[in-house]
Amino acid sequence: MRTFLTALACTLLAAPLSAADLEPGHSTFGEKKYIEYIAGDLPLIISAPHGGRETPDDIPTRDQGVVQSDRNTQELARSIAAEIHARTGHHPHLVICRLHRQKLDCNREIAEAAAGDPIAEKAWAEYHAFLDQARATAIAASGNAFYIDLHGQNHADRRIELGYLHSHETLAKPEESLNDPAVARAGSLRRLAEKTTLSYVELLRGPRSLGALLEARGFPCTPSPERPVPNLPYFPGGYSVRRHVPADEPIAGVQIECNLTGLRDTEANRTRFATALVATLREYLAEHFALPLPQR
Repeated sequence: MRTFLTALACTLLAAPLSAADLEPGHSTFGEKKYIEYIAGDLPLIISAPHGGRETPDDIPTRDQGVVQSDRNTQELARSIAAEIHARTGHHPHLVICRLHRQKLDCNREIAEAAAGDPIAEKAWAEYHAFLDQARATAIAASGNAFYIDLHGQNHADRRIELGYLHSHETLAKPEESLNDPAVARAGSLRRLAEKTTLSYVELLRGPRSLGALLEARGFPCTPSPERPVPNLPYFPGGYSVRRHVPADEPIAGVQIECNLTGLRDTEANRTRFATALVATLREYLAEHFALPLPQR
């Protein structure tokens, strides 16, 4: 099975998308349209693995692992992409799984993700091949890239959870421990840590951190100055961030877990968050990653 999947992924990557496919804002689909890739012309990549609604009969329902969808995260991802275009005149790369999570979980290793079904396995391979394509395109054009894996959660402590591949236990360590270079090398901000003038603990939760900038715009976050150590439960980042923020490439990233009420529950709230996130990214990426977003 692993040999088949490896060959499939290589086949997808060995046949580059055409110039028309890579036209910014243009949607390209996998074979059955279960996966959608909207090409971009910015060094920003956004994925939404758990916001799909399609439940085709030709894919069996998964009976192991998490099967609940992340409500409205597909719509939230599209709102963020639309806001980026409105503010910059350019498009991020956007990859969306249109299948319901009970059919496919693209943020898991293949065995759990597709439960052995060949159609689901192919969709999984398409999803990650599109992300590989987006990453390669963004880095080739700009020299570096930033990746957001977008999710939803309903934890009682209503806040956005920013996952940098550091566990709750790691984030609870003393500041001198968090500033150990080995901690940064293990996280998804390792490339920012190489460029910024901040200490690593400041990058994670200081007054110029991603969490602080979002909180200043009305969205509670953790880690941040107000919430330096996340309450449990907390999602630190999963398979997609580990896979698509490789240590040997000039890319940084974060898993953003968005609460439902007041953020992704209505179109107005999704738009409000999209506006705040784009303004935050403009500040954050220019300051820490030498990656300014164009002005429209």
